[in-house]
Amino acid sequence: MAVKASSFKGWCAENISPQSWTRICLRCTDIIRSKGLTLKEMEDLEPDVEMDDELVGELNSALSDLYNMTFDSSLVA
Repeated sequence: MAVKASSFKGWCAENISPQSWTRICLRCTDIIRSKGLTLKEMEDLEPDVEMDDELVGELNSALSDLYNMTFDSSLVA
């Protein structure tokens, strides 16, 4: 299930802090780049940019490592 990047970013800002998204993306730089995206694009998201399951999984893993939390995409879908 594709997840809108803006939903994940918004959830992080609301539930952790506005800076949390940046920290999570920095942890996932390699996969973000492999998906053809840049860190700048991840920061300045278009509202409808969708992420595939692999990217969401990696971001969720970084979220868990950094904040001991996970993002449940079904809550914002």
